[in-house]
Amino acid sequence: MLTGEVGNSALFAVCVLLGVVAMVFVVATVNARRETRFAARIARERGERMSELLRTVRMAESIADLGIWQFDPASGVQQWSDGMRTLFGMAKDEEFIEGDAETVLFANDIDLVGQVTARAKEVGPYELHYDIHGYDGMPRSISVQACNLHNGSGEVARVVAVVRDVTDQVQRERKLERSRVSALQEASVARKLAETDPLTGLANRRRVMAVLDQHVVQSQKNGEPLSLILFDIDHFKSVNDTYGHPHGDRVLQEVAKIAMEQAREGDVVGRVGGEEFVWIVPGADNSYTRIISERLRLAISMGTAIEDKPPVTISVGFTSLVAGDAPLKLFARADTALYDAKGAGRNRVRMAA
Repeated sequence: MLTGEVGNSALFAVCVLLGVVAMVFVVATVNARRETRFAARIARERGERMSELLRTVRMAESIADLGIWQFDPASGVQQWSDGMRTLFGMAKDEEFIEGDAETVLFANDIDLVGQVTARAKEVGPYELHYDIHGYDGMPRSISVQACNLHNGSGEVARVVAVVRDVTDQVQRERKLERSRVSALQEASVARKLAETDPLTGLANRRRVMAVLDQHVVQSQKNGEPLSLILFDIDHFKSVNDTYGHPHGDRVLQEVAKIAMEQAREGDVVGRVGGEEFVWIVPGADNSYTRIISERLRLAISMGTAIEDKPPVTISVGFTSLVAGDAPLKLFARADTALYDAKGAGRNRVRMAA
C-alpha cells in the first residue's frame, strides 16, 4: 500500500515537472515568436529608413549634380553611386560591373585611388579637381571633396567623397582669369604706349626722366657711377627742308636703331625732343662714357645713308653724376656739353666742365 502511494507521488511530481517544462517552453516559444516579430519589424523599419535615405541621396545627387564615391583600401574596391556614374556620362540603366570604375578613371587619365592613398594621413577633408570627358562626350570639371575614415588603429578604413560638377564655376573663374590677364596686358600696352615715342619706339621724355630719377637715387645710395649722354642730329631742319619730312622720319628711326645697337643691356635710350636723344648709362664713369660717345658718333656718321641720301652726323654732350646732383641738374649739365659740341663745329663729343 505504501509502495503504491510513493509511486503515485513520484508520478505526480514528474507530471508537475513536465507541466512546468511545458509551460516554460510555451512561454519561451511565445517570447521567441514575439522577439522574432519585433526583430523583423525593426529590420523592416531599418530597411525602410535605409531605402528612404537612398532615395534622398539619389534625389540630392540629381538636383545638385553630385555623386558619392567610396573606396575600401583593404580590398581595393570602389563604390560609385548613380550620381557618380552620371557625372562621367554613363546612363543610369547601363550595367556597371567590376573593373568599370578603373576603366572610366583610366580613360580620363585620373589616378583617384593613387591620390587618395597618398593622402592617407589627412585628418580633415581635402579637395581634388579634374577635367574629364564623359562617355556622353561632354567635357566637365569635377570637384572631389574626400574624407578619410579611420579605424581604432588609426588606419584608413574607408575613403568617402562627394563628387560635384563644377563646370560652370570653373568656366566663370577661367573667364575672369582671362579677363584679368587681358586687362593686365592692355594696361601694360597702354603704359608702354604712354612711355614710348611712337616714331622710333624709344623711351619718351616722360619715361626717360622717370628712369633717370630712379638711377640718380640708386647711384647716390650705393656710390655707383652714372653717366648721361645727350646727342642731337646736326642740321636736321635742312634734312627735312631738302628731302622732306618722310625722309626725316626715316633718319630719326635709323639713328634710334643705331643707338639701341650701341647701348648695353640695362641702358636706356630715349627721344626727348624733335631730333634730340638721351642715353642713360648706369655704372659708367667719364672715361668709359667718352669712348662709347665717340663710338656712337662714328656709327651714325657711317650708317645713316639712306638710298642716295647722304648720312647725317650728331653732336654729343655727356657728363657723370657727382655728389649732390639732382636729376635735372645732371640733365642740364649734359645739355650744356651738347651745346658746346654744337658751338665747336658739330659732329663731335664734349664732356661737361
